[in-house]
Amino acid sequence: MFVDRRLATLVHLRHGVTHDVPACWFAVDRSTITWAIGGIRPLLAERGCTISPGVRLRTPAGAVDHLGAGGQTGIIDGTGIRVRRAAAGAAPPPARPPPSPPGGTRPPPPPPAPAPAARPPDARTAAC
Repeated sequence: MFVDRRLATLVHLRHGVTHDVPACWFAVDRSTITWAIGGIRPLLAERGCTISPGVRLRTPAGAVDHLGAGGQTGIIDGTGIRVRRAAAGAAPPPARPPPSPPGGTRPPPPPPAPAPAARPPDARTAAC
């Protein structure tokens, strides 16, 4: 239970989401998350982990400038995932051909199924 309160608080502080988001994740009321964040934030502050309200640091350089201006040190979470994107206005890359099966070539298609054998005429239908 205590771990859930810490996790909800850290998600709120790290990503700046409203209390509704962790409330939905943990299937609790929004007021429960507000209570949990209100209880965990002072514990973090006692240990030197403070979050400046209204500060959005979008780049590592912005974080270093913010910390340097106040004479503070900090730990930057470098677990971000880089996404490779084409340059603005660049043509999209060409489509890749479908993968070949092991062995490098595709097998020929199976032969068509044989036609059903014709039934011999029935004596009843031959007389008509």
